[in-house]
Amino acid sequence: MKKAVKIIAAAAAIVMALSGCSAASQTGGAAPNEETVKLHTFSQSAFLGSSDSLIGVYARGTDEKSRPKPVELEWDGDDGSVVISISESEDMSDAATYDAQGGSLEVYNLKIGTDYYWTVTSSAGVSEVYTFTTADEAPRNLYIDGITNARDVGGRRTQSGARVKQGMIYRCGRLNESDVDYVNIEITQSGKSVMLDELGIKTEIDVRLDYNNENGTITESPLGSGVQYINCPMEWDGEMLSQNREQIARVFSVLADESSYPLFIHCNIGTDRTGMLCFMINALLGVSEEELYDDYLFSNFGNIGGKRPLKNLTESDYYKAIIASDGETLSEKTYNCLVSNGVSAADIDAMIRIMTEN
Repeated sequence: MKKAVKIIAAAAAIVMALSGCSAASQTGGAAPNEETVKLHTFSQSAFLGSSDSLIGVYARGTDEKSRPKPVELEWDGDDGSVVISISESEDMSDAATYDAQGGSLEVYNLKIGTDYYWTVTSSAGVSEVYTFTTADEAPRNLYIDGITNARDVGGRRTQSGARVKQGMIYRCGRLNESDVDYVNIEITQSGKSVMLDELGIKTEIDVRLDYNNENGTITESPLGSGVQYINCPMEWDGEMLSQNREQIARVFSVLADESSYPLFIHCNIGTDRTGMLCFMINALLGVSEEELYDDYLFSNFGNIGGKRPLKNLTESDYYKAIIASDGETLSEKTYNCLVSNGVSAADIDAMIRIMTEN
């Protein structure tokens, strides 16, 4: 299905080009307007539209390639300073605002599959309301300066047709240096602003070990004391399900508390322990196994110290335990597996309710 959507979008672009129509000519000097914009880079889109076995062609986990493509807003008529307002509502309520000049602005971290509305406020007044739609292609990967491998856990369609809520659970690599006996914050001030002001983070779940300084000796979130810091130290070199039962149950108790959101989960590079938890969350919510494979492999676009093959997921003890559990669907199998390993059914039910879009 996702390949068919790509072909249709490409054909539409060719028709527009041949007809001599441009976004600017259609909108009277503002773009994008009444069009769909992509949020993935060329290599990210190419991987998502190809076989999982080709991940090494596009990303090997050794370079920072996990950031999204920005939406480039352009307007005519005022080269001075302007204010750009962007909203998910046509009445422009709850709009995010950006100071800009020069006739263009790059905007990152918009939600996928979402209608956006925008205006330009200059000395001449407020423009008409322009609109665009972001491509409905998961994942919603993020640009947070000082962090690699950052993306929204939400956004994917479930097998029932619902969507997992965006803007609730995020995943990423570390915010401070690991395996040192001193605190060295790596996320930049710009990155902090994105997490606090744009994403509205309330809780950090850090699953790095604390007894050997893997968590860099921190006792509060690098984002500041206003963010709840929860350390759930998990082993990663071995059987991650059997060695971390109590901590997995603790994570789900946090996910069951609506006041914890928005939150983010991370380990050192955001791939193995974080990947396990995010696999469980999306599997419970009804995301397909194929989509979960894509999500696991997408971590290779981050600077994670080397390639992570799919077998790291499919040969893990948690994946094997889930597949071997009772149930007709992956969601049912994951539910029964977690309950049998000590996770509260009430906590799982609460998380599913919170994370399923109405």
